Amino acid sequence: MSIQEVSSAWIYLDRNTQVWDGQVPVSQGVFQPIHWVTLGRMRAELQLVPNEGRIADVGCGSGIVSVNLAWKKPRTEVVGIDPDDSRMVIGRQLVSEHRVPNCRFEVGSIENNAIEKQSCACVLCTEVLDHIPDVKPKLEILVEELLELLMPGGRLILSILDQECMAEAGIEVASPLLVSDFNFITHPMLDRNCPRWWYLFYVDKE
Repeated sequence: MSIQEVSSAWIYLDRNTQVWDGQVPVSQGVFQPIHWVTLGRMRAELQLVPNEGRIADVGCGSGIVSVNLAWKKPRTEVVGIDPDDSRMVIGRQLVSEHRVPNCRFEVGSIENNAIEKQSCACVLCTEVLDHIPDVKPKLEILVEELLELLMPGGRLILSILDQECMAEAGIEVASPLLVSDFNFITHPMLDRNCPRWWYLFYVDKE
């Protein structure tokens, strides 16, 4: 893969963009993509994704990560996937406003999406799995579904919320997970650049 210089700039939201119906005040500022800890996670993810090839952001939500990855990695094709089409309105707005031709959004889920198997250089599923109710019994199956989207040598990037940080902030998720819940993955690599709010880890497909 080619070496590519990455700008320190990011595509930001403006004050007219309503994230979470305005319940997070800092998300409305012109100097924050969502909030500072999410910016830290995006920086960490940027270092892990390839500079070219298809990248699937599964469970992309409003698409902020998808748009920024595509903008900073212009030789990639980024596909944001989420089951809620209304959540991707922000991403589509940013794609249009900032003319990011290599990013698009599709309705879908981990188990049901239009991405061809073995077509992706990278798949992200960040802060998604622990939001699925009763996910633990099917966790290995869902991860296998994500791995099937990767070509040989492709990279799967996962993140879960840190339970200690959740307790400090009073945050609750449907299915709190630990890194040890992913012991079925062979040789996962934990990223040390991600803010302590998350565990960000990845595995390269053989």
